[in-house]
Amino acid sequence: MRRRLLGASLLLALIPSAHAQRVAERIEVTVIEVPVTVADRGGNSVRGLTAENFEVLADGKRVPIEYFEVVDLTKVSATGQQVLPPPAYRNFLLLFDLANSAPTSIAHAQDAATEFVKTQLNERDIAAVATFTAEQGARMVTSFTQDREFLLGAIATLGQANYFKVADPLMLTREPNLTPLTGGGGKRAEDRAARNEALEEEKRDFNAETQKGFNNEMRGRIRTQMKNFGGVARSLDSLRGQKQIILLSEGFDARLLTGRDDLSFKATQEENDASLSGEIWRVDSDTRFGSSSEASEMSEMVSLFRRSDVRMHAIDIKGLRSQVDARDGSKKSNNDSLFIITQPTGGTVFRNTNDLAGQFGQLLRQQEVIYLLGFNAKSGGKPGQFHNLKVKLVNAKGEITHRAGYYEPTDKTSSLETTLKLSEILMTGDDVHDVPLHVTATPVPGGDGKARVPVIVDAAGTGLLQGITGTSASAHVFVYAFDEKKQVKDFNQQRVVLDLPKTGDAVRATGIRYVGSLNLPPGTYDVKALVRVDNTGRIGFSSTRVKVPEYGAAAVMPPVVAVAPGQWVTLVSTTRGAEATDILSLGEQPFVPGTSADIASGTEQNIALMLRGIAVENLAITPMLVAKDGSAQTAPVTLAGRTSPDGHGVVKLLFKLKPETIAKGEYDLKFTVVPLGGLPMVVGLPVVIR
Repeated sequence: MRRRLLGASLLLALIPSAHAQRVAERIEVTVIEVPVTVADRGGNSVRGLTAENFEVLADGKRVPIEYFEVVDLTKVSATGQQVLPPPAYRNFLLLFDLANSAPTSIAHAQDAATEFVKTQLNERDIAAVATFTAEQGARMVTSFTQDREFLLGAIATLGQANYFKVADPLMLTREPNLTPLTGGGGKRAEDRAARNEALEEEKRDFNAETQKGFNNEMRGRIRTQMKNFGGVARSLDSLRGQKQIILLSEGFDARLLTGRDDLSFKATQEENDASLSGEIWRVDSDTRFGSSSEASEMSEMVSLFRRSDVRMHAIDIKGLRSQVDARDGSKKSNNDSLFIITQPTGGTVFRNTNDLAGQFGQLLRQQEVIYLLGFNAKSGGKPGQFHNLKVKLVNAKGEITHRAGYYEPTDKTSSLETTLKLSEILMTGDDVHDVPLHVTATPVPGGDGKARVPVIVDAAGTGLLQGITGTSASAHVFVYAFDEKKQVKDFNQQRVVLDLPKTGDAVRATGIRYVGSLNLPPGTYDVKALVRVDNTGRIGFSSTRVKVPEYGAAAVMPPVVAVAPGQWVTLVSTTRGAEATDILSLGEQPFVPGTSADIASGTEQNIALMLRGIAVENLAITPMLVAKDGSAQTAPVTLAGRTSPDGHGVVKLLFKLKPETIAKGEYDLKFTVVPLGGLPMVVGLPVVIR
C-alpha cells in the first residue's frame, strides 16, 4: 500500500553541532548567569540573602546585577515545583579512579555512591557516572540523568560490558536483558571479586618493574590523568547548571607530581590563589610540580576547569590513614595529591573518614540554597577569550562559591559535549526554540500489555534551515518517553539528510514531519522530542504528557481530529515508522491526530474514533455536543467510513462533524458507544465552534 510519505526516497542521517545561538551572542548583549552558594562555618547553606548582599566584578570592574533569584532545593522538593531555571540544577559527575585505588576501596566507594544516589540526591539533581583507568583514560558510563535505577546499575557495574551497555545515542538508557548485578552478596560479590583480581594483577605488574621505571610510568599516568580530567571538564562546558565532579580516589604519590613530600599550608594557599587567578607564572613549577611536563598538564587542567565552570571535589575512599600503608609498607601514606588537583578548581577534599555517605551529605548541605545572579555582558571579543569573575559578599558572612569566569563563545565542540548538552535539555526541559517544534503522541492498544504510541514531530522549516547556504542539510531527531521516575521506557532516533535543491522549497514553506512509534506499558509519560541541526547547531525541543490506560478486552479510545497531512516533507522512522503510519491512516489517506477541534461554523471536520474488541455490527453510537453550562444537543455528525481490524484488532471509524446550525462556543463532543449486549462507554473531545 503506497502512501504519500517520503521516508523511502530521502536519505536519513544526522550529525551534531550547536553554534547558531552562540554566534548570535557574539553580536548581541549576552546575559551571564552566575550560580552562587554561601555556606557557614558548619557547612550549612546560608539563607535569607538578597541581591544587595552581593557584588559582581567582571575583569575587575563592578557590573550591575540585572536579575536575582533564590532557589531553595529543600522547598522545591516540598512544594513539587515542576520547572527550575536551568542554572539552578545541580550536575554531579561521579568519577571513579580505578587506576589509583585498591579494589577494597573501590567497593567502599561503590557502596557510598549507591547510598548517595538512593537517599541523598535531591529529586531535581542530575548525575552521571564515569571511570578512569590507565588503559582507557576517562570514560563516560552514562550521560547526566535523573533516572536513579540507571545510575545505580552504572555504579554497581562501573560500565562492565557484560552487565551494562547503553542502548541510545544520548546515553540515557541501558540495553535490556543484560545479567544484572544483585545488591549485596551473590552475583555482585562474585563480579567484584573478579574485577578486584584484575586490578590487583595490574598492580603486581607495575610493582614488578624497577623503581625508576615505575616512577616514570607513574608520572606518565599522572600526566594522562590530568589531561583526561581536563577533557572531562571541557565536555561539561555547555551545561548551564552547577557542574561538579566528585572524584572517588585514594590519590597517587604526590611526590611524583610535586617533587617533595609536603606543601605547607601557607605555600599551598599562595600557589593555589595564583592558579585560580590565572597567574600560573607565580607558581614555582620545579618546586611544586617536580617537572615542566607535569606542570604544563596541571596548568592546562586547571584552565579547562575554570573555562568550563566546573569544580572537582575529592573523596578519599581509603578512609582512615596512618603514616604506614599496610599494603605498601612504610612508605608515606597521605592524600596530598587529592588536595593538589582539586583546590585550584575551587573544590574540597573530604578525607580521613570511613563515613563516605556522611561526606556526600556534607557536600549537599552546602548547596541547598542557590542564588542566581545575572548581568549583561557585551560580546564581540576573541573566541575563547576568558573573562574573570569575582563575587563578593556585602554585609553578610559565609564561604562563597561561584564560577571563576566565562569564556567568549567558540565553535569548537566535541561529540561528547553535544551529547551532554542534549541530555541536559531533556532533563531540565530547557526553553530551546531555535527550531520551533510540535509533538503529538496518541496511545492505541498493542500487544503484550503495551500500547502502540504513534509520535509525530513537526519541525518548522524557517528555524530548521536558517543559516544554511549549502546544498544539503542534516539533522538528528530524538524522541524519548520518560515515566514518572524519570526512566526512559522507549525511544526513537533518526538521522536526516535533506537534498535542498530537491526539497528545500518545500521544507522552507512548512518544515519536516517525523513519524515514529513508541511501545509503552500503562502509565503516565512525558514524551520529549529534540531536533538538532548539524550544519548550524540550532536546537528545538518540545514535550507532551501522555497517559496510557490499561486497555481491557473491549476498549474505545478518545476520539481524535483527523487532520490532512498538508504539504510537510514527511520522514518515516526506519525502525517503527511503518507501524505508526498504519495507525495514522484511513485507507490510503494518512492523517495527523489532534486532541481538540477548532472549526468554523459551516465547515466540516474529520473525527476518527478507534475501537478494539467491539463488533461494529449492531453497534449503537450516540454523538452529543455538551456546552459549558451542561446543556446538550445531538451533534451534527455523520459516519463517513471505516477500516478493517488491524493486527491488534483495532478498527477506525471516520466521522464528519459539520456544525452549520450550532451556536458559537466551547463544547465537549461526547460519543456514547454501546456494543450489542454490553455496557455503554463514553469518550470525548474538546470542540470550539467559531
